[in-house]
Amino acid sequence: MIISHEEFQKARRISRAIQEYLDQTGLHGIRSTDVYPLLARKGLIQKDRHNGVHFRNYLKRLHKRGMLNLIPQCQGSKNKSKFYEWRFYSVPDNKIKSNNKSINANNPIVPEITQSEIDELILKSKSHIDKLPKIDASILPPQAIETRKTYPRAYEKWTEREFDILIRAFIKFKNSDKVAELLRRQPSVVKKTIKLRLRQG
Repeated sequence: MIISHEEFQKARRISRAIQEYLDQTGLHGIRSTDVYPLLARKGLIQKDRHNGVHFRNYLKRLHKRGMLNLIPQCQGSKNKSKFYEWRFYSVPDNKIKSNNKSINANNPIVPEITQSEIDELILKSKSHIDKLPKIDASILPPQAIETRKTYPRAYEKWTEREFDILIRAFIKFKNSDKVAELLRRQPSVVKKTIKLRLRQG
């Protein structure tokens, strides 16, 4: 299952911190409650009053997604009460490297942002798009007015501010249709404009 670039990097940072701790202390088979203070102190996981409940839930999510191998030191098993217990074991460098190659082979594309995250950003950006300059719609021909029923900002004059949003959104989304959805313009127009602006540098 594909995970976001942010989640991927977070797991890798946690893995490195745990490996360093195990190497320094010589400990083996320690519990999640043992590594929780270290990870919380480093700001890698959220602090809580239950000695790492957020961290344990995070491990559970990775496990359900089949991505626990991002933290190769971690091994999970259910106890008699059907609750997961997490133990951490030091692993050799060559195992980490080969594991990373396997992860990259199985998941060649780890997007910087998921579709749901894009949709959330589009929703949050609505107020900013609403503040962009608007023309008097009454001067538009009937065909343009009809188009604007589907694309509310169709035939608006492009400003440098909107060009900036266009390129930054395209770099982040890597999807011109989603950029068009953000700007509320026709996808074909947005695609052509992106190409033109990128060519101009």
